[in-house]
Amino acid sequence: MIYYKSMFWPEKIAEEIIKSGKHKPYWVDDMKTPSGRIHVGALRGVIIHDLIYRAFLKKGKKAQFSYVINDMDPMDGFPHYLDKSFKKYMGIPLYKIPSPEKGFKSLAHCYGSQFIDVFNMLNAKPKIIWSSEWYKKGKFDSVIREALDKVEKVRELYKKVSNYDKPKDWYPFQVICPKCGKVGTTLVTFWDGEKVSFECRKNLVSWAKGCGYKGKISPFSGTGKLMWKVDWAAHWKVIGVTIEWAGKDHMSEGGSYDLSSAICEKVFNYPKPQAKLYEWFLAKGGTKMSSSKGVGTTALEISKTLPPELLRFLLVKTHFKKAIIFEPSKNQSILNLFDDYDKYADHYFSKKESDYGKIWELSQVGPFPKVKPFYPRFRDVVNFFQSSSVNLEKKFEEIKGSKLNKEELQILKRRIKYANIWLKNYASKELSFKIRKDIPKEANDLSLEQKKYLQALIKLIEKKDWQADKLQQAIYDLSKEEAIKAGQAFQAIYLSLIGKTHGPKAAWLILDNDKDFVVKRFKEVIQ
Repeated sequence: MIYYKSMFWPEKIAEEIIKSGKHKPYWVDDMKTPSGRIHVGALRGVIIHDLIYRAFLKKGKKAQFSYVINDMDPMDGFPHYLDKSFKKYMGIPLYKIPSPEKGFKSLAHCYGSQFIDVFNMLNAKPKIIWSSEWYKKGKFDSVIREALDKVEKVRELYKKVSNYDKPKDWYPFQVICPKCGKVGTTLVTFWDGEKVSFECRKNLVSWAKGCGYKGKISPFSGTGKLMWKVDWAAHWKVIGVTIEWAGKDHMSEGGSYDLSSAICEKVFNYPKPQAKLYEWFLAKGGTKMSSSKGVGTTALEISKTLPPELLRFLLVKTHFKKAIIFEPSKNQSILNLFDDYDKYADHYFSKKESDYGKIWELSQVGPFPKVKPFYPRFRDVVNFFQSSSVNLEKKFEEIKGSKLNKEELQILKRRIKYANIWLKNYASKELSFKIRKDIPKEANDLSLEQKKYLQALIKLIEKKDWQADKLQQAIYDLSKEEAIKAGQAFQAIYLSLIGKTHGPKAAWLILDNDKDFVVKRFKEVIQ
């Protein structure tokens, strides 16, 4: 491990909190409602809180890190990928809805567990809290009583902080209807100190229909849940949370955090957690991701697209005040991410004083080498992988200038795996290629200049047995000698062999195929 003199932002945050003398004991928390396949954007909160938690540990402080799966919430949005038969569960608590996939207890357990597996893979391992279990065990009973006993104060805070007018018969609790099982359609109308009176209204919300049942029930031991903003504050007190950040949708003035904080302090007599706003992880076109609406790339999907250390690196390297805009389907996004990862590794192993080295270190998900290994450039792996005649191990030994050791062979093997995934799922036609068996029709329109260049290139290729790097330079130098723009010269090569205007390094493309075949192809194109 390499230690740096300057502090990366999580260390600065931990230092500020420690110096303030507040927010003890240090309990870092994050939360997610598993209303569908959880999008990759939700990983942002996980990793931000993981970094803060680690910063406390690095400073020798005791700290806790928890993650809440808020599975008491109702299904209030319908993901497009669910079977239509699930529409009957709208309004029912997520933990009571059957799992859409085998091997899970419920819909919430399915999507929550899949997400937990992903962030565990990223070496973020908080204590997992399932809200439904804590409600059923009675851990929320005391705060439920406080919220109902102090309902007038809760209504007052809704008005004062968020400008919401709540009627005199409104209570911050929803019963799970004993008849239809829905929680999203019930309304508590009275609290007598032991039981709540409630109605399951048919038209309370647009997304679910109540059954019309009316009754009285004890609000304790999991018979219902607190309303969202009261519920958030209740979680803070029940768990003992002292640090929890949130995305800007929750941190707007008068928004969820402001109201929950006021309820936490004025109703539950518990200090609000330290918090800061962090920017979103944006989907294609700058859209905020949503699990219930099925918007954005899922965390599970992206975890199969990138090695875990690369996904963690993406999340660690972007400052919390900046939005992450990452579109796997954009041609260069994954290629550039690998390039950045390798560059940051250079900083780490060279012990340069910069955040780059720290970011790389904090991106690791397991043991890592003390000496920098050879990292085959990912975009080169992508290019060479597409040529069936290339022995990738020998090719990268040639580039490295020596044999690959066991560790480097494993790195290459993994990059080949992810290159294959990228080519199958994300590469555009422009970035995927193969040598054409016949003359590409795209080569029919070569200019006289380009044909003249290819004639000279044939002589150059036949001149001797070339090494790839020297031939690459010679190809470029030849364009100057033939008075043709380098771009036009390289296009002539690519159009003749693969029918595209660009491709992998031209020298490797030529040398990785039979010399006689390449010369013959150029001659055919020139005719």
